[in-house]
Amino acid sequence: MTPPEKSFVFAPMYNETPKPGEPPKNDATGAFHPGMAIYKKLYEGMGKQVVTFKFDNTAPGKTRRQSILDAMQRNCGGVWYDAIVYFGHGWKGGLASAGFTNDNRETLTDAIWDYGTPGVKVILYACSCATPGGYAYKMAQDLNCWAQYGLEVFGHPSVGHSFTNPQVRRYPSSQGETGETVCPDGKLQGWLKAMRNERDGFWARMPFMTREELAAAL
Repeated sequence: MTPPEKSFVFAPMYNETPKPGEPPKNDATGAFHPGMAIYKKLYEGMGKQVVTFKFDNTAPGKTRRQSILDAMQRNCGGVWYDAIVYFGHGWKGGLASAGFTNDNRETLTDAIWDYGTPGVKVILYACSCATPGGYAYKMAQDLNCWAQYGLEVFGHPSVGHSFTNPQVRRYPSSQGETGETVCPDGKLQGWLKAMRNERDGFWARMPFMTREELAAAL
């Protein structure tokens, strides 16, 4: 595994407001914040730099987006990010909690271009962003000129837990809009067990492992 030297990790600050009649939600405090904390502890424990930012998800979409872009720029300094990591709600058309959609996607990919390394890994721990032809695919298309240097975008093609969802796809790939299934062939049972172990952190290490390392670990 080649761990990221510097990560920018962002997530919503507050739990989502429930609809009338629904019980209180703990999406931020129950999933997004713990995921951010596990990721940060893992890589800072390796001596790497992890910049975290909790944005105000009650603010208007434009304000949310700008606060994230500002934090990315402000904390970049002289060292570019080789990992951009999002914990939050997602859908085929964007990063719901953060307010990024296809209408403004390029403001995010332009920022990654400005503050990321050519081999940057973009990891979307969010539902449905890797649905075929979805947001993960389109982000990889925006940054496709870096594909030869190791750029990859990871996401979930389904609804599930923010970061332990075992369905993970990688872009760009020879599979086009569908993306490459990250689980190695013949390793499904080991993959399911490893991904569901929240505290072990395999889900956080996985994007930085080679295909051969993944197969050997499982």
